[in-house]
Amino acid sequence: MDLDIKIMKTYSKKKSLKKGVMSDISNVILSKKACENIIKAAKDGYSTPYKQERFGILLGRLKEDTIFITNAILYKCGKYTRTSVLVESYSIEEFIKKLVKKLHLRFLGSFHTHNEVANTISSTLSEDDKYPISENYKTLLEITATIWVSDSPLQQSLYYCQARSGKYRIRIAAYRAEGSFPIIPVGCK
Repeated sequence: MDLDIKIMKTYSKKKSLKKGVMSDISNVILSKKACENIIKAAKDGYSTPYKQERFGILLGRLKEDTIFITNAILYKCGKYTRTSVLVESYSIEEFIKKLVKKLHLRFLGSFHTHNEVANTISSTLSEDDKYPISENYKTLLEITATIWVSDSPLQQSLYYCQARSGKYRIRIAAYRAEGSFPIIPVGCK
């Protein structure tokens, strides 16, 4: 895959995460494989007629104040439109259960893509985006990957992972799944 990824150092020296205290989570690190899978999903959705969103599951580990995402796995069932993704709760629960058991990793949350629509891009979450996808697995974060066509240079950011793949620009943002869903720094390895 033709990628030019800006990597951001986001490690902090906060105290260890207490069980159940999500507000201490201050960093998200995507493995190269997870980052590439999210970018591929964004490109595939953007390339379809009418630019469809894409959706997937995030798996990995939690250590102190940092979430390490090792796997970003596209969910191929559901209904995809230009501005939304609809999934059946039973189907997504079974998908998560199988992945957690097979890969021996923790379910961390989900990712979905946002497409450029009418020359407008958005990395923020809608109210629907904040709704938990699982009743049986706690969601720690939600990631959006916003995609648009641009030849402008990549910009360094304190919060976003910026990427280029061919003619596409992708901005990956992470949100802690609590309260008002505050944005937290995300970097790609």
